[in-house]
Amino acid sequence: MDEESVKALALRLCEEDMSARRLAEGTKKAIRIALKDFFRWAQKRQTSDIRKLGKKDLVSYHTWLGNQVSKRSGEALASSTRNSRFQVVAFLYSCLYRSGAIVENPAHGLRLKVPESRSWRRRPLSRDEITKFLETIDVETETGFRDRALFELLYSSGIRVGEAASLKVRDIDFETRQMIVRGKFDRDRMVPISVVAKEFLVHWLEPRIENPEAWVFPGRGGHLTRAHISDRFRELLRRFDMDTRDISTHSIRHSTATHLLENGASVRHVQELLGHKNVESTVRYTHVMADGLAKVYRKHHPREHELYEEVDAAYFKRLEGMLRHRKKADCDGDRKEID
Repeated sequence: MDEESVKALALRLCEEDMSARRLAEGTKKAIRIALKDFFRWAQKRQTSDIRKLGKKDLVSYHTWLGNQVSKRSGEALASSTRNSRFQVVAFLYSCLYRSGAIVENPAHGLRLKVPESRSWRRRPLSRDEITKFLETIDVETETGFRDRALFELLYSSGIRVGEAASLKVRDIDFETRQMIVRGKFDRDRMVPISVVAKEFLVHWLEPRIENPEAWVFPGRGGHLTRAHISDRFRELLRRFDMDTRDISTHSIRHSTATHLLENGASVRHVQELLGHKNVESTVRYTHVMADGLAKVYRKHHPREHELYEEVDAAYFKRLEGMLRHRKKADCDGDRKEID
């Protein structure tokens, strides 16, 4: 089997596996891009026949990824991007090995995951921030009105950007204020939308609302892409002086989940709304609630509140003496037991 045949076989096997797993189109697209990058790298090394690559070669590829620059940001690839790109290569060799095309999987046993930075993490917007963002969008222009309808819908429903982009008019029941969302792994779900989001959608769709096959958010050659929506969101953040590294379009979905949980919604209901397969994916949103609870606790609890009269310098001095006395008593007790 020549090099091109091996490449064609590898791509076909990956496509079949992705279809069997019922991966979302966005995930499939990301995998295809990563595979092309890997084949391009192999070709530059004059080792187009990927069957000849071993563990040392894959380690070299991993190192090469660490030296690459993101076309969008101009900065080094994020740790999460490097990890996902390398996972695609491991996926590729797994497909080849299971098919019998190679007798040994060179990716097996390699532990090259790059620790992801904990110095920042994506955060939800506060209620004031999301209100400021939505209310500041200029709805006097067609693009602005579309943006308001789009981001009101995202915050209202908590759906993913890709799910919003692929909506058609037929998917929305304006009378009941519900819509069918086609999520990951072909799992369809019914999602409610707010009155405000519905009103913006109705006016935005006015010329096309009778056409069930029309895209809700049309773009060039079809519907808006996730990249276009993300770029537009970032542009608006900069315009409104809200642009920070820890905010992205996914922060809107994060905000929906966090605000629902803060208002008493159950984790199970939020899980269903977001379309999470496992409840663990939903539970991670509760860390923000825990952070908020800690702040409220420190602000209002009488033994934490810095302005509370009982907790003053004299109190802490008495507390220190009390603890010192207790420690001495414990030590004396230990000596008696030893004696």
